Amino acid sequence: MTDIKQRWNQATSNFSNNRYVSGSKEFLASNTLAAKLVFLILVIIGFIIVLRLGVSLLAWLFAPPRSPKLVSCVKDAKKFLKIPQNPNVHGSKPIMRSVDQRGGLEFTWTVWLYIDDLEYKNGQRKHIFHKGNDRLDANQTAYPNNAPGMYLHPTRNTIIIVMNTFDKILEEVEINDIPLHKWICVAVRLRGKVMDVYVNGDIVLRHVFKAVPRQNYGDVYVNMNGGYSGQLADLWYHDYSLSGVEIQKIVTSGPCLRLQNQRGPALPPYLSMAWYFQNDQAPLPPAGAHWPTLTS
Repeated sequence: MTDIKQRWNQATSNFSNNRYVSGSKEFLASNTLAAKLVFLILVIIGFIIVLRLGVSLLAWLFAPPRSPKLVSCVKDAKKFLKIPQNPNVHGSKPIMRSVDQRGGLEFTWTVWLYIDDLEYKNGQRKHIFHKGNDRLDANQTAYPNNAPGMYLHPTRNTIIIVMNTFDKILEEVEINDIPLHKWICVAVRLRGKVMDVYVNGDIVLRHVFKAVPRQNYGDVYVNMNGGYSGQLADLWYHDYSLSGVEIQKIVTSGPCLRLQNQRGPALPPYLSMAWYFQNDQAPLPPAGAHWPTLTS
């Protein structure tokens, strides 16, 4: 019992010792400083999180779309159209360069084409669209930048697709036997060094580049130098590699058949041949009508 009292008195006497009291005050003071420091760090972290969320929200609300439709609905393929990429220019539709994925850079271009005939500008390469500069060489091909470029063959119903790489300025592939007088959907999909070309949802060509394809910041040009005889609709850029299902969905949806920048109803010709076959209800000629004949 005596031993317990001695220990209690020794413990309580420590509180009267200035050394112990000052030590406790320093501990309490340091504890308060640590708490303030932790609280300040938490406030800074919370502010950074809120700031990042706010910036992301503003970018989502006001930034241009990453997969813009550059040509909406139908346009005359003989009329030139320039789509500026400078966001400070009125009417621009900036294209975001592909962010490299695991397989390399990715993007997809889709466009609807209606080709009337091949006699128009016979013997000359006919411009469909390209992304790059506004200079055409002697072959009516944009030079040096095509990322990508699409053209009609000078004499055949063949589509020529041109792409820049870091080793070769112009690398070309051809898609033969393109149907005339019908709407066709052409999709150019690039993933890494592999380029796939789809026509009406079916893959028709795979080309492997020897070098990495090269993108550019140039404007988009549609139907330069008179284009081709026919119509073009729904030129669409996607900043990633579309799946086969997504491409087929675009084909199933079909082209927008409203004439671009036209008030009132669109003027013919603006429908595919399938529409005419489904609506083959021409009125009969009046009684007694006949074609004049030559008499000897």
